[in-house]
Amino acid sequence: MIGFAKITRDITERRNAQLALQEAQAQRAQAQKMEALGQLTGGVAHDFNNLLMIVSGHLQSLKRLVADDERGRRAAEAIELATKRGATLTRQLLTFSRRQTFHPALTNLSERIDAFRNMLTTSLGASARLVTDIPAETWPVLIDSSEFELALVNLALNARDALPPQGGVITVAAENVQLTPEQRPARLQGEFVALSVADSGSGIAPDILPLVFDPFFTTKGPSKGSGLGLSQVYGFSHQSGGTVTIASELGLGTCVTLYLPRGEATLKPVQGKDDAEPEKLTGGTALLVEDNPEGRSNCPI
Repeated sequence: MIGFAKITRDITERRNAQLALQEAQAQRAQAQKMEALGQLTGGVAHDFNNLLMIVSGHLQSLKRLVADDERGRRAAEAIELATKRGATLTRQLLTFSRRQTFHPALTNLSERIDAFRNMLTTSLGASARLVTDIPAETWPVLIDSSEFELALVNLALNARDALPPQGGVITVAAENVQLTPEQRPARLQGEFVALSVADSGSGIAPDILPLVFDPFFTTKGPSKGSGLGLSQVYGFSHQSGGTVTIASELGLGTCVTLYLPRGEATLKPVQGKDDAEPEKLTGGTALLVEDNPEGRSNCPI
């Protein structure tokens, strides 16, 4: 009679370690790709910005020359509008590459979003219902307020475009979170505010979800988006010392979450205009530093 021995091994721990390693490798590959894209777009944006400065400088002279010519004036206005759009695209590219000038300040998200709500509601239109859930105890964060507002507009407009024709709900919510290196996202550590923008729209297919933060990637039709909105959000979050994540399911909507680091200092009340000391203007000298001769020749100072 032949006997058989049954040996059972629990490979759960080894399997979990293997999955963690694969996830870390995927995160590293994604980070390297985004860094390479950032260097490329940053260089392109810098050169493009120099060209825009020359166009803008000559445009002011051109507008004076054609002031009495209606046809020429309309042409100059069209050039000016295109220049402004180009400047907006350049700003988004520089933000993605983290070369945009950054002015961080301690910000109360609850107050900031309340002050910004009317503009957001107007931008979204009547078909989208905006719901905000920003608790009063939400920690202050250290961010560039103008870049934050641009990121919030980009997220809200993307959410609106994902809604069905009959409309839907867009929810902006925040919560205080304590992250450890072992946790998602991106092995962050410390105290953060997780600010999420969620919609009840169509969702994003799993195969294209990893591409949504790439510059110029868009699922919208021609002339319906530059593909730089989420790239600006990505750059803003990382330049702030945090990150951004996205979760989506077809037919159930999408949720984009910004992780913004908690500010260290205590917020001070904003001084009223009546209490502020009047600014004293005195004479001075302006120093212009520009390595582009065409840019120097068209500077108004």
